[in-house]
Amino acid sequence: MGYKITTLVDNVVYYRELQAEHGLSLLIESGEKKVLFDTGSTDLFIRNARFLGIDLSKVDYLVLSHGHSDHSGGIRQFLELNPKAKVVCKKEVFQKKYKDVRENGFQYAGKIDENRLWLVDTITEIIPGMYVLPQIKITDKTDTHFEHFFTVVNENIVPDTFEDELALVIPDAKSLSVLSSCSHRGITNILRSAQEAFPDRTFNLVMGGFHINNAGEDKFNVISTYLGRKLPRRLGICHCTGIDNYARFHQEFSTRVFYSYTGWVEEIK
Repeated sequence: MGYKITTLVDNVVYYRELQAEHGLSLLIESGEKKVLFDTGSTDLFIRNARFLGIDLSKVDYLVLSHGHSDHSGGIRQFLELNPKAKVVCKKEVFQKKYKDVRENGFQYAGKIDENRLWLVDTITEIIPGMYVLPQIKITDKTDTHFEHFFTVVNENIVPDTFEDELALVIPDAKSLSVLSSCSHRGITNILRSAQEAFPDRTFNLVMGGFHINNAGEDKFNVISTYLGRKLPRRLGICHCTGIDNYARFHQEFSTRVFYSYTGWVEEIK
């Protein structure tokens, strides 16, 4: 069965009728099943979806990649619009988060109905053929993006190592497609963890934010070197990767690389 991925919100837009913001929201459709991956910073993803003719009240699952506000900021509006979708996340999503002294964590002031909350801590199939990957082992510390980020554990403010982060994996018999929203724990570490969970497969699609917009040369090189060895058929760049780094990836890997700006549609067949 195929999958259709629509970017409802990204930092970049090229369609006049749509809008962009600092954030990310993806809709994945497979048959009658619909999975929303993050909500961006506001309810803009809902407004863009309406223009695209997408009814988000029919979404079956909302998956939260981590607790930052630019990925969970629209959750209140989504829960009001959609009365049935389960919210899939790790329990750490609800911890307070800061960038330096600015609070930038989960903003929803209400309490999510326990019947709608699906907490995961092991690899879990949420719809046929699509898995949540909540265990991301850090093999290469160079490809981590923890600088300036903090969280609260046992009432103490501590450096945030993003224990709340998860990714989506869509395997078939020979390959893997991996969707990562921000990759604070590192896209190379996410891909290694995906291959460990589903061995003996190459990468079909790798798509998401790599959190290197303001990173140094060393972090870009770690990712580009790894991807050069494990080159996916399609490489989707967005959100916190940065347009300049998209251009560099495109220069290295040519037409395999695309930017999944607001309104972009990608298919896995």
